[in-house]
Amino acid sequence: MISRSLALALAAAAAAPALALAQTSTVPYVPPTQGTGTGVAWSTVDLGTCSVASGTAVVNQAFVGCNNSGIASPAFATAAFGSIWTAANGGYGGGATTYLQAINPSTAQALPGVMITGIDAPQAGAQGGKYLWVVGATAEQANGKSAAVAVGVDATGTVRKRFTSSAKAISAMGQSVAYGAGRVWVGDTTNRIYALSPSTGKLLRTIRTPNTRGLAVSGSTVWGTNATGRNVRVFNASTGAQRKVFTVKGSPNAVLAAGGSVWVFTQAYLYRYNPKTLKQTARYTAPPSQSGWLGAVSGPGGLWASNYVAQVVRFNTSTRTFDINTTWSNSNVAGAIGSAGGAVWVANGGSSPSPVGHSVTRFAPAP
Repeated sequence: MISRSLALALAAAAAAPALALAQTSTVPYVPPTQGTGTGVAWSTVDLGTCSVASGTAVVNQAFVGCNNSGIASPAFATAAFGSIWTAANGGYGGGATTYLQAINPSTAQALPGVMITGIDAPQAGAQGGKYLWVVGATAEQANGKSAAVAVGVDATGTVRKRFTSSAKAISAMGQSVAYGAGRVWVGDTTNRIYALSPSTGKLLRTIRTPNTRGLAVSGSTVWGTNATGRNVRVFNASTGAQRKVFTVKGSPNAVLAAGGSVWVFTQAYLYRYNPKTLKQTARYTAPPSQSGWLGAVSGPGGLWASNYVAQVVRFNTSTRTFDINTTWSNSNVAGAIGSAGGAVWVANGGSSPSPVGHSVTRFAPAP
């Protein structure tokens, strides 16, 4: 989760939103753990105002390129309507605003962005039904209180549905979202999970549970990670009843359902669970991480995850090993991650150096 203060600080450092420009450079990137073997090609879509965003990368060092400021740094990257979508805080100016941007996954060309109102500090997004659901917060009141917001936008970026929680607290916000079992599920910072109608956005059920940083749905079960409590909670999607609590080592954030299993990333391990029997079926040692994994996605060759220090890893589901471990800029935040067009897309939440900051990076692994 990107905090409201970080999101606003990044927005303040950015210029007014402008049409995005695509980087023209694509070079092989060699993961540190693979020596000089097969690398991962990357290209970066610059969401700022740089007319040319070329650069070179050195493993574990910053990459050099153009150095202009653009829109606020994106909080996530997710697939919806055949494109990759990202969102950033719309900046100061009174009221809550969020800037949405779509990227063509085939050409890596960023499409014209759109500003939406009534939602601040966007945290996560997922397609559910006919809409892309983006979660964030209302504008803060004078007493510092806010509430979680979820908006459903169509393929043009127009807000069609909206849900605002009645639970207000200091810096409260929606921080996770998933779709499954015919519902849109939203986790917030006030210890609630909301089940929403994907067609109307109306609240169908509220589940009270400790701080849910990640959400996934598999069959009739909803899985939520609690990083501070170091556990994973499983709920019945129909009744909201809690069915199981798993205690894990490390702080769990990223969770996803893929290949008939539910997977949970912590700094120490990747856990695998059977969503039908609610039993742990495997545990794999994860690469060293200085922070929790922000997001995970099923992509080319396996499961991919990103963390706060611009580190991206892949768990190869065929070999059951972590075979990619990349760090392309130690000074930036790697936000939640999406997959489309045979590649993985990572939102770069840092503000500098540009064009890594204010951008989304596409990783295309070798076949």
